[in-house]
Amino acid sequence: MLPVVGEPYVAGGAQSKPYAYEDKDGHLEGISVDIARRVMKLANLDVTFVIYPVNRLQAMLRKGEIDINFADALIWNSSEEQRRYVFSKPYSTVKEHLYFLADHPARGQTIAQLAHLTIGMVRGYNYWALDPAIEKHRLTRLETSRDEALIKLLQSKRVDAIAMVDDNFDELVSSNALDPGQFVQGARLSEAPLVFKLQPQYASWLPRINSAIDSLNTSGELERIRRQYLPGAQVAK
Repeated sequence: MLPVVGEPYVAGGAQSKPYAYEDKDGHLEGISVDIARRVMKLANLDVTFVIYPVNRLQAMLRKGEIDINFADALIWNSSEEQRRYVFSKPYSTVKEHLYFLADHPARGQTIAQLAHLTIGMVRGYNYWALDPAIEKHRLTRLETSRDEALIKLLQSKRVDAIAMVDDNFDELVSSNALDPGQFVQGARLSEAPLVFKLQPQYASWLPRINSAIDSLNTSGELERIRRQYLPGAQVAK
């Protein structure tokens, strides 16, 4: 058995159901939380788990107040961040799309075709596929702090579309008993492999973390954890 490394250290994630959230009793759960607990146990790393809004999480990482982001993706990081931090191998994959109301005229357009629209997104997230259009003022960004608020903005037509991880959107539709027929999935923004992002001084942990991911993948446990949380697709593709 590997020796336990630890203080304990702090592993943080962004509040994002079904990946990382508090249940009614205040306990952390979700796909990434459960996977991270299993990975850290197998890697013999003593870790305390916390979740925060994404912009606060990123600020704490920059200040070194969090040792590991347990649900990040390489493509969500700038080139500077990719050089600064170290990343594990992927343990899952998420897809991100734009979501429109079902009758919106731009619902079937590619990102290159979209113009004069307002896109809602959670503050702190970057969608590189949208950046050129935003920089050229073809699209306008409207940010909020929570996924739930984005759905309300879309329903009230204060935004033309919202950017969101597919699983998060399906979870919101299901848990809030919304009619999935009122929404439609638009252009894809990314397909992002989820990884652990570590502060650079902990690069020596990567072999044991990667080995744990391999073991859980081979046993099928990674997929079992995912399936226990996912309600299935709700919105027309």
